[in-house]
Amino acid sequence: MSGPRCCTSAASLRRSPHKPLPPFIFAVATARAAGVPVYFDLNYRSKLWDAETAGRAYREIIPRVDIVFAGLEEAELAVGTVRDAEEAARSIAAMGPSQVVIKLGAVGALAFVDGQVFRQEALAIEALDTVGAGDAFVAGYLAEFVEGPGPRERLQTAVSTGAFVCLVPGDWEGLPRRDELRLLGNHEPVSR
Repeated sequence: MSGPRCCTSAASLRRSPHKPLPPFIFAVATARAAGVPVYFDLNYRSKLWDAETAGRAYREIIPRVDIVFAGLEEAELAVGTVRDAEEAARSIAAMGPSQVVIKLGAVGALAFVDGQVFRQEALAIEALDTVGAGDAFVAGYLAEFVEGPGPRERLQTAVSTGAFVCLVPGDWEGLPRRDELRLLGNHEPVSR
């Protein structure tokens, strides 16, 4: 495959939350028109913009992307109060994306992919620093997505990658190489 296999950037939304939507939406539309899957990690930061503004932006963007990543509280900014991660994922998927992944930190993660629910428990680790774990999680999921494995493997790799980063201080210093992921012993299947 030539050219990009995945496209994203939400940084512009947070840097200028009042005017970024038209250029961001243009970039997403251009990527999708070229057949490039687009993912969006809600990654809400309250110091950069308020919840209401973020929620409006999320609702504008979510129907235009292929994959959405969110924590449970971030998902609620987009869809309102939900009972649990599965309801959050289904509600976001109803807006258009074919894949919705809910990051649940020390509990694990849930993915709703093409109408099916996949769950992955977190790994039992002693976290030294959780900064960067969410970004590493997304990187692990997308690394598998572009290589072709199914949702189970994507979710398993995402959880392992996020856990690996928590084992050292810093936000990227613990990002594992593919061969290092096996060191955490996450070989259990994802439940469905």
